[in-house]
Amino acid sequence: MGKRTKQYKKLMRSFQMLGFREPYQLLMTSDIVLDTMKLDLMTLFEKALSTKSLKPMITQCCIRAMYARNKEPGVAAAIERAKTFERRRCGHLMDEDPLTERECVMAVVDPKRRNENKFRYVVATQDEMLREKLRAVVPTPLMYVKRSVLILEPMAEASLKVREREEKAKFMSGITRGTHKRKRVDDEDQSGSDEEDDKEKGKSSTQGEDDKPKKKKKNYGKKGPNPLAVKKAKKVTDGQKEQRPRKEETEAPAAEVAGEHKAKRKRRKKATTGKGASDKEISAAVDAAIAGADMQD
Repeated sequence: MGKRTKQYKKLMRSFQMLGFREPYQLLMTSDIVLDTMKLDLMTLFEKALSTKSLKPMITQCCIRAMYARNKEPGVAAAIERAKTFERRRCGHLMDEDPLTERECVMAVVDPKRRNENKFRYVVATQDEMLREKLRAVVPTPLMYVKRSVLILEPMAEASLKVREREEKAKFMSGITRGTHKRKRVDDEDQSGSDEEDDKEKGKSSTQGEDDKPKKKKKNYGKKGPNPLAVKKAKKVTDGQKEQRPRKEETEAPAAEVAGEHKAKRKRRKKATTGKGASDKEISAAVDAAIAGADMQD
């Protein structure tokens, strides 16, 4: 089982190179729904394709074929299962153009009959004749059930040829892109040399213009600060405004205060007779000093 899943992964990658994307559109016929009633069909598809992003579909003609066999045992349950799938509207009316299941699926997969799977359907059917016709439609992954095992057919020869052709086209486009780049680089080098020659020719013509006096540049002065970076001043109301004192008024008292400080520094303190002397002792000392001075006179 592990080896088979690896092979199927590799095969689906090659189909992805041809335009297949998840979720895969899984188009089924009535026979595969009837043959897998005892199996969990969706889990088989998820394991085989290694993804859970699937869109199971069934056409109106396939549902009509199942209703035609409604009396057979197990068909009613198969119809109920088919109703859970997305109904692919093929546009084939029962009264005007009734088609078989095989013709309906071929018309849905290849609507313009150009052997091209335009809408990238993954077809699951038990009809060998239908699978044989769809191998010519490029690119179409085909699946069927054999002994309760879901099998993904290898890529058909027509699809292989288309894939090889696209790979060669990509390879050749990569080579041509490289040559274009090289040519572009050469053109740039050539244009660069031409520009240098033009510059040398232009130097002689501009020498006369350089002798002319150049215009003086205007000096716009110093640039101020960025107004967006400066902090805005707070708005003050009329009641909160304070009058600033003038310079003359502020300078005069400052000078007076300085003079007072200087005068105070020049004054000397009178000497006292002793620490902690009383008023009476001080007055007696003063009187004695006065009397001595009178006697000397």
